[in-house]
Amino acid sequence: MNKNLKNILFINIFVLFIFYNSLFSEETLKEKTLKDKMDSRIEETKSKWRYNPFRYETLKRLYGWQDPDAYITRYWIGDIFNIEEMYPKYEYRFDKMQFYHQPTLATEINPIDFLYKDVHRFRIGVGFLTHFFLSIYKPNFEIYYGESLFFGTYMQTELYFDYIYNETLRFRFTPVRHICSHIGGDILGDSELYDRNTEEFRDSAMEQMHFSLHYNYGYFTFYGGFSFAMTGFNESNFINLFKMFYGTDFRFPIWGEISFITGLYIAADYDRINTIYRKENFKQYKILDTYDKFYPYISVGIGFEIYRFTVGMKYEFNRSRHLYAYKKMESKLGFEATLFF
Repeated sequence: MNKNLKNILFINIFVLFIFYNSLFSEETLKEKTLKDKMDSRIEETKSKWRYNPFRYETLKRLYGWQDPDAYITRYWIGDIFNIEEMYPKYEYRFDKMQFYHQPTLATEINPIDFLYKDVHRFRIGVGFLTHFFLSIYKPNFEIYYGESLFFGTYMQTELYFDYIYNETLRFRFTPVRHICSHIGGDILGDSELYDRNTEEFRDSAMEQMHFSLHYNYGYFTFYGGFSFAMTGFNESNFINLFKMFYGTDFRFPIWGEISFITGLYIAADYDRINTIYRKENFKQYKILDTYDKFYPYISVGIGFEIYRFTVGMKYEFNRSRHLYAYKKMESKLGFEATLFF
């Protein structure tokens, strides 16, 4: 055997012997086995950098349960008390509605997530949220396109940076958040509901910057923040120029992962409302009227939480997020199920 090869083999055997002896010394055997020590090292190393696309860890106490802009998947079903004021046209036949429902698809993806000194966590990610506004007609009432009405969508997506301290405090900075609203396909597809020749074509698209702070103290979560528009001032039917909000969640543990939960969210929205004339193919674009106004946003909920899932009753009062009724206030009450994933 080559002399150099013998030397290398001898050194490797010697190093492995020293390593083996240190792991299986009398003191080590009393504390951990070889497998335990290796597993512990693997977990410790993995915890420094986490790739959790769908938020595998439950940081739900650092999010606002009633925050309408939180990236939490929801399903609401109930009644909108003033729907006929929001949509005064007889052709909508909101007097024949059985109930209203609002599915919300939302999540966050955190491809960059690492821990420093066990208490400082830094994350870079993106969030996506879409509200769908639908309603169901009463039995035995038929309309042209079936038993349901789809009357609006609202979409929000953003890039964010999080700093989390000891999993009790989270600061979020969003350099860019895109928001857009659209009229539902059922409205645009029915000339009796919406006449594009005589009615203003409506759309909304804007970018915002956002800051928020969440703090968990025992049974309580306190959070607040603000956001403001960066672009879209004279190009949309409505623009949220500035928002300031505050919220509180209270969770009381009952058994295991089951908790009683209640939440309050209040906000002041300063919006710009534009009436815009658009000629076909955008050959002419003119603002006919514009005004700025404060609008309140109130959301209150009470229910039960089981790990990532909650179900409860919710009341909301806010300026409508339906593009067709964006100048009107909306008051609604119903049951909501949420899933934090």
